[in-house]
Amino acid sequence: MSLADDDRARIPFALVGVLLLLGASVYATGIADRAQPSVERPAAAAMDGVTRDARPALRMAVRDAARESAEAPVTAPADTAAGRALNDSRPFVDALRLRIAVAARQSISELDRERGGVRATVELPPIDESTNSLRRAKSGVEVTSVDGGAAMRVTIRNLTIRAREGDRTVAQRRRNVTLTVETPVLALHRRASAYEWRLNRGALDGPGLARGLTTRLTAVTMARGYGRYAGAPIRNVLGNRHVELSTNGALLAQQRAAFGRHDPAGARAVDVATLKVGVLDVLGGRHGDAAAVTKAFVNPNAVDGATSEPASDEFTPRRPDAPPINASPDAAADRAYLGSIDGASTAESYRVRGELRVAVRSRASESRPEPRLRDWTLVDEDTSERTAVTTVEDTSTESDAVVDMVLDVTTRHTVERRWRRNGTVRTTSAEWTEHARVVVRVIAAYDPADGAPDRPTEPLFEPGGAFGGPNLDGARERAAEAVLDANGGADAVAERVVTGEGGGDALVRSRTVTATRPAGLDAWIAADLRELRREVANVSVSIPRTAVASGGANAPGRLAAAIRERRGALLDAPATYDGVADRARVAARAAYLDRVLADLDARAADTQERNVDYRDEFGDRATAGLSKLIELGRGGTGERPTDAYTEPGKSDDDIVITPDASPGYLTLQSVDHGQVPSVPTGESAHPLTARTTNWIALPYGNAASGIVDTLLGGGSRQVSLDAAAGTLIAANRTVAATSPENRSDESAVLAANRDELAAAVGESVEEAERAVCDAATNGTGVGRSTCRAAVVDARDRWPTIGHRGQAMANGSYVPAFAAALATRGVDGATADEVGVRVRVRLRELSAERAVGVPAATTNRTASMVQQAARETAQRQVSGALENASAKATRKLTGASRLPAGMPVAPPPYSWIATVNGWSVTVHGEYQRFALRAQGVAPDGGGGTIRYVRDGSVATLDVDGDGSAERLGRGKRVDFEASTTVVAVVPPGMPGVGDVDGNRDERSPGWPCPGVDGDESCEAADDPE
Repeated sequence: MSLADDDRARIPFALVGVLLLLGASVYATGIADRAQPSVERPAAAAMDGVTRDARPALRMAVRDAARESAEAPVTAPADTAAGRALNDSRPFVDALRLRIAVAARQSISELDRERGGVRATVELPPIDESTNSLRRAKSGVEVTSVDGGAAMRVTIRNLTIRAREGDRTVAQRRRNVTLTVETPVLALHRRASAYEWRLNRGALDGPGLARGLTTRLTAVTMARGYGRYAGAPIRNVLGNRHVELSTNGALLAQQRAAFGRHDPAGARAVDVATLKVGVLDVLGGRHGDAAAVTKAFVNPNAVDGATSEPASDEFTPRRPDAPPINASPDAAADRAYLGSIDGASTAESYRVRGELRVAVRSRASESRPEPRLRDWTLVDEDTSERTAVTTVEDTSTESDAVVDMVLDVTTRHTVERRWRRNGTVRTTSAEWTEHARVVVRVIAAYDPADGAPDRPTEPLFEPGGAFGGPNLDGARERAAEAVLDANGGADAVAERVVTGEGGGDALVRSRTVTATRPAGLDAWIAADLRELRREVANVSVSIPRTAVASGGANAPGRLAAAIRERRGALLDAPATYDGVADRARVAARAAYLDRVLADLDARAADTQERNVDYRDEFGDRATAGLSKLIELGRGGTGERPTDAYTEPGKSDDDIVITPDASPGYLTLQSVDHGQVPSVPTGESAHPLTARTTNWIALPYGNAASGIVDTLLGGGSRQVSLDAAAGTLIAANRTVAATSPENRSDESAVLAANRDELAAAVGESVEEAERAVCDAATNGTGVGRSTCRAAVVDARDRWPTIGHRGQAMANGSYVPAFAAALATRGVDGATADEVGVRVRVRLRELSAERAVGVPAATTNRTASMVQQAARETAQRQVSGALENASAKATRKLTGASRLPAGMPVAPPPYSWIATVNGWSVTVHGEYQRFALRAQGVAPDGGGGTIRYVRDGSVATLDVDGDGSAERLGRGKRVDFEASTTVVAVVPPGMPGVGDVDGNRDERSPGWPCPGVDGDESCEAADDPE
């Protein structure tokens, strides 16, 4: 084997070259290391070590900063260099970032690691007290809520890790550190802000305190308004005590909505308050033992029997069933009835029209002779005619026409001519004849113009029918005779047509006659209309109370629509009229219904204008859209726990947050440090202030004059007889209930005012009684002596002048008066008609205020009744609390029956309902509002974190010099909420409203909640 062929143990030359090159590089590096020793390995190790040490230090700094931010949150930046570094739109988060920046710098300031003579440290940019420096420090920190709000992701930027060997920096790194720290501080602030936002959100803007207050106060107002209307001794339908309780119930609902649970102590206090207010309401008092009640509210655990268990979720009073208002057209039905029977005419149902029809059947005429004298000059000529008319045929008895005649008209013409020749005059004459055959026909037909539906009428031209009588017997002949007489007779008609005198157009073509109507027809129709009036008066429509309250109800319009829909059934027209009298009856019904509809349409237009005024007047007194507020008030029972606060992408549902408010129950009474420790020592505070204004209180006094002038017209110098009589009844009850031992000078003044009012009401009642007899004797056949006797008899039904006045005003007087007439021998039909006339007249008197009573007299008496009721309540409330004295309740009843509220659609229109409204505003402030949530303790273990808003100043030592700079303060959680509630009750006394003499009820401290004397509070604007 040659060397060339032997390849065993051979190494490729290329591989050898690579090995030589690599070996040379290694050798060169070794020589270099010996010349300059490496520092990278110790520096890197030291820097890695100090970086690892920085993370737990930064984590602890974040926890401390979060806890400090929660304990002293910043919601209002201070006007300092530190405060100006915070963004006004998010001061809490910016303050937290700034705290983290300062704490992080301090936490890493002493960290170092040394390795191989190399010392590593970690640093953040320096911070001084200038605003720019603080802003740069803040911008180096970012915070984000994570893990459903239970943790916070924090990014700290611009950490510098530096390695030094001696005074020489040998290595340097710039890092951003991101940590996730278990602290719910952002969630706590977000929930607290959400809670405060809900407390100050308008009722129409969404769920919140104002909306919850609307639903609760609507429930209270409805329940108490109905109770007062039904006779319960309620003088103050909606007062500040109800506002206080409802506000606290709504606050608990907002806590559940914002935090998932409410303050347990606050819930227990609401239970106690519900019991206390309930007892006071039964007794008719206003505040009772204010000190005892306040103590129970702010310290509910001190109340005997108080339980530590949370209260029920339901803090809203149950609303009673509120059926809609039923409206009927009784007033329109009465007026239409009188208009129908007083001005009714059945003539249009008995009309027969005769129609003349003339035609020339043929003509024949001789030629007119021409002049034939030669050599004579025609001077002039004179033509004359003689016409003769003869009847050729009369077929009237054989045709449908009343008159059907064929007449020959012969006209003989004579012409006389005068001629002249040579002074001689000569006269000649000539004749010719024209013949024409003319047909004269008169058709007579039934031609009613009464508004009744078009139907066949049988019998018609012969006697009979529903009422009997002649019907249209003989009317056709009289109609034909009338049209022929108008043209001079049949011969004259034929002659005029043929000769052309005046032309055919000059003929009278038709004449209408009215047939004889049977005796008793009007009375028969009037009896039928009486039944129809009852049917129409019984038509009713349901008007939602919310529509009445919001000024959106138009009962006349709804009634007109209902009657139009039922018009066919009410008219009850047969397929074939049973004679002309039957048609006349239906025509009278149609005219009656038209009168009713015209009346309702006019009233609907007035109501529409009145609604506009109503909404303008009441809307100005409401805090927001009146109709929307009423709908909200009639809605649910407030926000439920399911209405939890959430933000898109920020669900905090897994965090257990418990609110801890001080005081837990915001009372209207003043509290001090002993009652509420969060109140500064030696100071007093009003946690809640409220103002409740009733729109219409006294019958129509000065307080309501603006509304009454606009809605009812005229001034308020007089009140209605109904209102004055109701006030008199209340005064009588109060005077009678005053025991001899409690009689005083005020009682004597009340009795004197009562007597003055009784005299005024008596004069109005006497005027009304005179008007009753004027109406009763108007065309009814009832004698005045009989009427006066019936008036005297009716007085026994109402032994007091007050009750009689109310009866005359509200319409209940009429049945008793009609019954008295019947006992005096007046037949039922006449008594019924008299009742309608009296009812209409009394409505007119009310509308004209012809039987009104001076407002000054009425209101002066009402004020005395209110004063007497207040004194009675003050004397007996303590004893009544012990034994639930029914006697005390009875003595308060007089004032509770004072009239109040505004009648909707007053006389002469139907009284649909009585409405009243209350404007409510509350201002509140928690001295301290805290939230507790699970967090992380300083040692890294489990614990709680407290978020506290108590008005404290938040400070921060930004540069470590021991002098803290003011960041701002955590404003106390406060709120202002306003709403409007409206109550609607059926028509009639006593209506609905406050009659305790305190129409504008302002709580102590109004309008400034919080520590008394706080100069930051400004007086609230008057809602009026």
